[in-house]
Amino acid sequence: MKQKRHKVLHNWLFWVFLVTFIAIFLRSIPAWTNTAWGCDFGIYYGLTNSVVEQKELFNPYNGWGGSYQYFPVLYGVTAVAHWISGLDVLYIMPKLAPIFGGLSILIFYFLVYELIGNKKVALLSSLFLAVMPFHVYQTSHASPLTMGHFFLMLSLYLFVKYRKNTKYIFPLAASTVLLTMSHHLTTYFYIIALIFIIFIENASKKEWTPSIKKDVFYILCASGFVFSYWMVIAKPVFAGFMNIGYSLGGIRFGSSAILILFYLGFFSMFGVIYLKRRLSFFIEKKEPTSKSCFVKFTVTVLIILAAMSVFTIIKMPWTNFSFPPISILYALPLVIMIGFGVAGFRFMRFIPNGCFIKGWLLALIFSFFYGLFTNSEIILPDRHIEYLMAPVSILAFYGLKGIFSNVSFDSLPWLNERSFHPFSYIQSKKQRLIHKRQIFYIVIVLALVTTNAISTYPSFVALNVSDEEISQEDMSAIEWMKTHLDTNTSVIASDHRLARIAEAVGFNTTLDEASNIWEKENLTDYIAELDGIGKNYSRITHVVIDDIMREHVVHVHYGNSIYMINASYDKFSSQPFELVYRNVTLNNEGFEVHWAEVYEINWVYINEKSLYL
Repeated sequence: MKQKRHKVLHNWLFWVFLVTFIAIFLRSIPAWTNTAWGCDFGIYYGLTNSVVEQKELFNPYNGWGGSYQYFPVLYGVTAVAHWISGLDVLYIMPKLAPIFGGLSILIFYFLVYELIGNKKVALLSSLFLAVMPFHVYQTSHASPLTMGHFFLMLSLYLFVKYRKNTKYIFPLAASTVLLTMSHHLTTYFYIIALIFIIFIENASKKEWTPSIKKDVFYILCASGFVFSYWMVIAKPVFAGFMNIGYSLGGIRFGSSAILILFYLGFFSMFGVIYLKRRLSFFIEKKEPTSKSCFVKFTVTVLIILAAMSVFTIIKMPWTNFSFPPISILYALPLVIMIGFGVAGFRFMRFIPNGCFIKGWLLALIFSFFYGLFTNSEIILPDRHIEYLMAPVSILAFYGLKGIFSNVSFDSLPWLNERSFHPFSYIQSKKQRLIHKRQIFYIVIVLALVTTNAISTYPSFVALNVSDEEISQEDMSAIEWMKTHLDTNTSVIASDHRLARIAEAVGFNTTLDEASNIWEKENLTDYIAELDGIGKNYSRITHVVIDDIMREHVVHVHYGNSIYMINASYDKFSSQPFELVYRNVTLNNEGFEVHWAEVYEINWVYINEKSLYL
C-alpha cells in the first residue's frame, strides 16, 4: 500500500489533475453558493434560453448593451448540455462555464511544457495561474469571457504545435474560429500577442526563425477571419471596437484606417528587425543573480503598494473608484506574486522559448499603457490584468527560483559541493544551507498559493463597487413578476444585476439610466427619472430591491456605484411606492439571510397630489 501511494505521488499526471481540480473548484465556488453569479448573467441567460427555444445560434437581443448575441459559443455549449442532461438552464449554466475556466489551466500546463520542456516549471506555473485572483474571479462567471480564456489557451497551444508540425493547422483553425466566436476582446489580445511573439523572437536572433513563413501565413489568415467576422456578423463590434477603440492625441481613426495601419505595422516590424540586425544591436546576456532578483522583487512590491496607497485617497481614472485600505491587505499575495514575476523576467533570455513568453507579456503591457494614456473607452486598462496573469505565472516561478532556490550556491566559492537530497543526512555547512533554503522555498510556494486562493473573492468584496450574487429570493421575485405583471407595459427599475435578469424574461428596464431613485430621498428629486424624461425608457412601473442593494451596493453600470442609506431606502415604505411582493429566507436564529422586494409605483397618487412637475 505504501509503495502504491509512493508511486501515485511521483506520477506527474496525478499532480496535473490535482492542479486542474483546484482550478475548477476555486472557479466554481460562486456557482454552488449562489443561485446564479454575475452582474451580466441575465444577458447570457436570456440569450441561452433563446438558443434553446429557437434552436438557432444567432438570436436578436434588445436589452442593455450590444453585440452579445454575436458571440454564441457559451450559449451553444450550454444549450447542448441542457439538451443532453435535461437540466434547467438556470441550474446548469452557472456551473458549466467555470469548468471551462478551470480547464484553461490544464491547457496552460501543456502549453508551458511544450514551450519549456520541463514538467516542474509547467506544473508550478499552472498552480500559480490556478489561484491567481484576477484569473480565478473572471473565469468563475458564466460569460463569453470565460470561454474566450479557454480557447485562447487552446489556440496558443495549438499554434506552438503547428509551428512544429503543419498538420496542426486544422485543429488550430477550428480553435481560432471558436475563439473568435467566443469573445472579441480575448481575440484581440490573442492576435496582438502573436504579433509581439514573432517580433521579439526574430528581433533577438541574427536569423529568421524556422517557422517564420508559417507564422506570417497563420496571422494573416487569422486576422483576416477575425476582421471579416466583425465586419459581416458582429457589426456593432466592428463599429465600436474599430471606430471608437483607437485614437492618438485626440484623433480617432476610422475602421478603414485602423485596418491599413494594422497590416502596415505588421509588415513594418520585419523592416525594424532587419535594421536591428544590420546595426548588430544585440544585448549581451548575463545571468541574473539572487541579489538582483531580490532587488527587483522588493522595488516592484514597494512601487505597487505605494500606487495603491495613493489610490486609497484619489479615484483611479479608468474605473472611477478608490481602494479601501483593507483591499490592499487582500491584494498583498497577488502583489508579491507580481513582484516575483518581475524578478523572473530576465530569466526569459536563458530558457527555451523565453522570447515567446516575453512577447506574450509585452503585448499585453503595451496594450495596457495604450489604453491608459489614451483613456480608451474600449481598450480598458483593468481588463488587461486577468490576461497578464498567465505569463506572470511563468515568470513568478523563475523569480522564486532565482531568489530562493539556487541550490548550487555558485555565488559562494567556499561551498563547492553540488549534489543534494532534501531527506539525506546533512553533514556539511553547504548542505545545511541548501536544505534550509529549499524548505523556505517550499513554504513560500505553499503560502503564495494558499493566500492567493483565499483572497480571491474577499478582495473583490472589499472593493465594494459591485456585488454579483444572485439569490433564490431574487429569482423567485422575477418568477412572480412573470406571472403577475405585463411584460409589454411594465418598466422595471433595479440594479444592473437584477435588471438584466428582468430583461432576460421579457421586461423593459431603465437600461441603467436611473440612479437618483436609489440615493435621493425627496420625490421631487427623482420624479423626472420615474417618468423617463430625457431617458431611453418610458414611465417606470415597478422597482425591484434586494438585500445586496440595501446592505452593500447598487451597481448601476460600469464605474457608477451607489450606496443606499436608511432614508433613501425607507422612502419605499410610503407612497407613491406600494409593496406588492416580498420573499425572505431566515436562518436558524430568525435573522434574514436574503430577501427581495417588488414595489409598484402609484401614478394615480402622484397625479392626484400634483407632485408631478
